[in-house]
Amino acid sequence: MTRRTLVVVYAVGDAGATGEVLGAGTLIEPEFVLVDPPLNQALAKQSRALRVGVFAAEDGIAEVIDVAQVRVVPGAPDLVLLQLAAVSAAPARGVPIALQADEFGIKLLDPTTAEIIAAVRVVLAEAPPPPGPPELPQSTVEDPLRFIFRLFGG
Repeated sequence: MTRRTLVVVYAVGDAGATGEVLGAGTLIEPEFVLVDPPLNQALAKQSRALRVGVFAAEDGIAEVIDVAQVRVVPGAPDLVLLQLAAVSAAPARGVPIALQADEFGIKLLDPTTAEIIAAVRVVLAEAPPPPGPPELPQSTVEDPLRFIFRLFGG
């Protein structure tokens, strides 16, 4: 799946300044970000002051929004949601919940908590793996020592 909206999670320093990049997430609703691994595990154990950058290049949207609350889903500590202090204008991913009709096919039934958790886990499974260490470019020089000598005119 291609993401139209990129969410970057930042730490917030004691003075209120935006700090280091901690991880990424998925904007599942305009007010909620689902946190990608491995940051979700760290935030499930200990909450901290956070801010998100929400970017949707196709739509010309770049926002910086404070996180009002870190929420861990009861019974599903791998599902960590950031409740934003303001509504994002970026396109949200949504949660793929299939609504069921009642026995007469008249009224749509509310999904169960288990169904919602399963749908949110689908979104979490689509998250790209965290980036590993950058790969060093391969050397195109067959004999690096000879190349260095050439620098000195040898």
